[in-house]
Amino acid sequence: MKKILFFLLTGVIYTNVQAQEALPDFSVYKVGGGRVVVAWMHNYQAIKQISIQRSTDSLNFFKTIGTLPDPSLQQNGFADATAPSDNMFYRIFVMFEGGKYISTKSKRPTVDSTGMADAYNSGNKSNTEVNLNTNFLPAGFQQSSYVFTSPDRYVRVELPFDKRKYDIKFYSESGQPLFEMTNIKERRFKLDRSYFATAGYINFELYADDKMIEKHKVFLPKDF
Repeated sequence: MKKILFFLLTGVIYTNVQAQEALPDFSVYKVGGGRVVVAWMHNYQAIKQISIQRSTDSLNFFKTIGTLPDPSLQQNGFADATAPSDNMFYRIFVMFEGGKYISTKSKRPTVDSTGMADAYNSGNKSNTEVNLNTNFLPAGFQQSSYVFTSPDRYVRVELPFDKRKYDIKFYSESGQPLFEMTNIKERRFKLDRSYFATAGYINFELYADDKMIEKHKVFLPKDF
C-alpha cells in the first residue's frame, strides 16, 4: 500500500489571499451567527506553534482558544463559534524553535466586507467545525460533514475530537478499493489531490472503533 501524504488543517485555508494580513498583522471578521474568523499569512522559518487567544480586554486576561497542528502553513485561519459575543479581542501567539516568541497586538472583529462569510454555513456548533460553500457540486448532492471537498478542490477530513479510533476506506465509483487510512491521529486535515486520479464520485467508509458510522461519497470536480 502506498504511503498517504496529507496536509494538516485546523480552521480553514482561504483562497482569497487579499483577505488576509501577514503576521504580526492579521485579519479578524464577523461572519454572522455570532461567529468570528481569524485569518493570517506568514513567511516565518523554524516556527513551532501558532495559538489564537481571546479576551474581553484589549491588553489582559487572554486565554488560548485554539492551537494549530501545523503552524508551518503559510496561509491559515481559525473559526471561533463559541465566543460570548462578536466584539471580543483577539490576538495570535507565535512560538519559534529555541523558545523565542511573539504576541501580536489585539484586534476586535470588523464586519466582513470581503465576501469571506460566503464560505460558511450557519450550522456549526463548535470552534473550527466549518463547512465551506460548495457551489461547484452537482445539484442536490449533500456532502458528508466528516469527509468533503472544499472550494480549493482538496478533500478535507474533519473528525470529532474524542477518544475513538478512526479509520477511512476509499473506493472508486465502481467499488474498487483505492486506499485506506487507519488509526488516524489528527482530527483536521486535507488529503493531497494526487491520490484521487480521476474526477467524479469517490466512495468512502468511515469507522469509529471499528464500527462503520458513515458510508458516503465525495465529489471531485473536473479541475480537481
